[in-house]
This record gives sequence, structure tokens and C-alpha cells, in this order.
Amino acid sequence: MAQPNPALGISATFDPTTFRNAIRFAMQMGSPPDPARRATFIFPSAGKSYVKNGSAVANPRTDRDGVPLDPEIRTVEIPGGEVLVDCAIEIQPADADELPVGSFRPTKAVVTLLDEEFAQVNGCKELRYNGDRYAYGYETEGLGLFDVGVHVLTFYALDEK
Repeated sequence: MAQPNPALGISATFDPTTFRNAIRFAMQMGSPPDPARRATFIFPSAGKSYVKNGSAVANPRTDRDGVPLDPEIRTVEIPGGEVLVDCAIEIQPADADELPVGSFRPTKAVVTLLDEEFAQVNGCKELRYNGDRYAYGYETEGLGLFDVGVHVLTFYALDEK
């Protein structure tokens, strides 16, 4: 990595640990105190397993919908995971500024994460925040400050209370 030139007014002693801790502290300060209302990243189901008489069945014959042909075999959905990490969230409300009549921009949740937290939530499909659900949309181009990576994820509202 190139070393910054102190003559240009750039601090050559940038401490990424102090920066991470300060940003993480600010994210924790802005989080709701109720854990049920905090940002929870939801991962998709890990698949299905099949059980017959209490024991697993490896590859049962199924119809096109994945339902086993043997009525004694039941399908068990393997649940996905949920992860709670520190992040900053900006909710952008629906509006119709400069759009054709009757068209509305959907409500968006723009989530900012440090690289360590992003590694924990990479691949999530939904976000639950403040009682509302949001579907993953996209990640903007990566940002960074020396050794610290910053990720910005955009989620679109699925349902709002």
C-alpha cells in the first residue's frame, strides 16, 4: 500500500482501529434500545429435508412442486439465519417528485456497514427494521478510508406497519 505524503496535509498515522471503534460507537448510539426494533438481516432458507418415521430420507421421489410421492414422508424446511449487527440506516420515504402522475418511488432503507459487519451479512435477502420488512436491492460501489472498507446496501420496502 502506498504511504501518504505528510507534506500534503495527510496524516500518515491513521489508526484504523480507533476509526472503526468510533464509527461502531456512533452506529450503536443511533440504534433503537429495543432489540426487536433493531436492524436484523435475514438469510433465505437453507433448503428442505425429508423425514419418514423420525429418520432422514436422502432423495425421495417427488412431484414437480417438491412434494414427496410417499404420503408418510414429510418435508421439513431448514430455516435461514438472522444476524444482528451494528449499522447506520437511513429510511428514504416514498414520494413522487419529478415522476409521472401515479408513479411513486418505493420506500428504501439505505444501510451503511463497516467491512467486518458486511462480512457477516453478505448474502442476506431481507432486512427487518423497526417492525418493517425490506427486500435486498443492490450494493453501491465500494467506499473506503485507508484500511477500512465501507459498504452501502439498499433495501426496498416489502411491507410497512
